[in-house]
Amino acid sequence: MPTDPSTDTVSLLRAAIIGTGQIARRGHLPGYVRAGVRLEALCSRRGEELNTLADDFGVERRYGDWHEMLEDGGFDVVSICTPPALHCEMAVECLQRGLAVLVEKPMALTPAECDRMIAAAEESGALLVIAHNQRYVTTHQAAKQILQSGRLGKPYLAHAVFGHGGPEKWSPLQDWYFHPAQAGHGVLADLGSHKFDLLCWLLDQQIVEIGAFGQTFEKPTAASDTVVCTLRFSGGTLATVQVSWVFRPDWENSLVLRCERGSLHIPTDVREPLILVDADTSTTQTIEIPQTPPTLPVGWRPSARSVRLSPANVHLRFQGQKEGPWSPRSWRPMKP
Repeated sequence: MPTDPSTDTVSLLRAAIIGTGQIARRGHLPGYVRAGVRLEALCSRRGEELNTLADDFGVERRYGDWHEMLEDGGFDVVSICTPPALHCEMAVECLQRGLAVLVEKPMALTPAECDRMIAAAEESGALLVIAHNQRYVTTHQAAKQILQSGRLGKPYLAHAVFGHGGPEKWSPLQDWYFHPAQAGHGVLADLGSHKFDLLCWLLDQQIVEIGAFGQTFEKPTAASDTVVCTLRFSGGTLATVQVSWVFRPDWENSLVLRCERGSLHIPTDVREPLILVDADTSTTQTIEIPQTPPTLPVGWRPSARSVRLSPANVHLRFQGQKEGPWSPRSWRPMKP
């Protein structure tokens, strides 16, 4: 957190947000409020939407041009809640100015753009954070602890599903999701990025091989609205990932892990228990997950390559805390 050199006291972290879509409204803005961050500026080319959202959250400084907002300054961190095609340029500019950046997933459209962002963070020393929020869903936090305990042994297979009725259900005014030049590879970029990151984090392994089949069943896009992937991980785990924008009438965000000594079933609804099947004892256990905020691991210090998330985590980084509270409410996957 910044300090005032004249008094050597801690000052309030100040945030600016670029973009006024649903992820800004339902994620970043309320997340900053809960973290005790001052909302300093908001930027969007959608004037009416900008003013409505700024009024709702009490943001006085409003901009239609993000360059102008950066020139005026007066904040410490910038959330980038725009189509992915804009992520790299915006993030690099912010980082070169020494501003911390929280950028929505997918990180960018190409590996080269991602490398540019990482290089800018490393050169400036500013914090770069990617909003892979599924790591902090309470059920996923509990699953991580179970895997780390070694109770189930080596993870052999994983099957992850993430699907809903489409981005138009979530954000009716933002059709950029359907345009590859702005959004990238359709549902794979939108939902697949979540599951790829979640599996790498849960398994503590990297993806070394991947294959995929894509199909466009309904959505007005040249990209796929449904993709099925097969993955091989560095530790030997095999996985399938199914992502779709054509699930109806409900949605799904689930994961099944089959391991050396049993299996773990992670449900869509975070209020439902995990199901652990222990092969050694031939027992099935339901694990209720308390709906209390998890904490960051002791010694956590993000680097430019960190893929952490949330306004709360950026706040903690500025405070220099090793651990602290995290409220998953604003980031929990929401039913369209």
